[in-house]
Amino acid sequence: MLGDFFMERTAYMIAITDNLLETQLRDQLLRIEPVISGVILRLPWHEERLADFIQLLLDGGFNKDKLIIHSNCRLLEHYQLSRIHFRAGDPKGFDMKKSRPDVTVSMAVHSAAECPALKAAQIDYGIFSPLFATPSKPGVQLRTDEEITQALAAGLPLIALGGITTETVSQLPSGFVTIAGIRLFQQDNATLQAIKEVLLSKRMT
Repeated sequence: MLGDFFMERTAYMIAITDNLLETQLRDQLLRIEPVISGVILRLPWHEERLADFIQLLLDGGFNKDKLIIHSNCRLLEHYQLSRIHFRAGDPKGFDMKKSRPDVTVSMAVHSAAECPALKAAQIDYGIFSPLFATPSKPGVQLRTDEEITQALAAGLPLIALGGITTETVSQLPSGFVTIAGIRLFQQDNATLQAIKEVLLSKRMT
């Protein structure tokens, strides 16, 4: 299912929300929707506020199929969403995939050792990080070339995350299905389109 999605939308990208005011975040997501394949709604908000924001996006015409709820199974069901993301190793992610195989389930991945279990559980893809230094997590240990090679060899579709910019995108190893980011998507659409062209040239999918 995920493979077909990315094959049809080669080198599209996954946005992850920053904690902005609702109207600012809505406007940002509506602007970048044409150049993303999904957005993970990772927000430190209570459920009612998050539900109101989802409705705000939908009322603005945002494509529901591109919404990826973070961990909240109730809102997934309420809005009949098709995609959900979980923290690394969250048992709810494995339970969701087992009970709802029709739902696209993704999970954070921080080591190559985590990949075989996710593949065995038929988790659709992992978001593998961090690849490059990022101001949001100063001093965090980056994945080594060996770890990246081992993770990609596990056969689990992986999306690259962490410090991806217009400067670092060309340094990404081949094998990732696409990229994800937070600050990256605060760029204008022309810059995002240029990054997409780099991904296309690398044939990441």
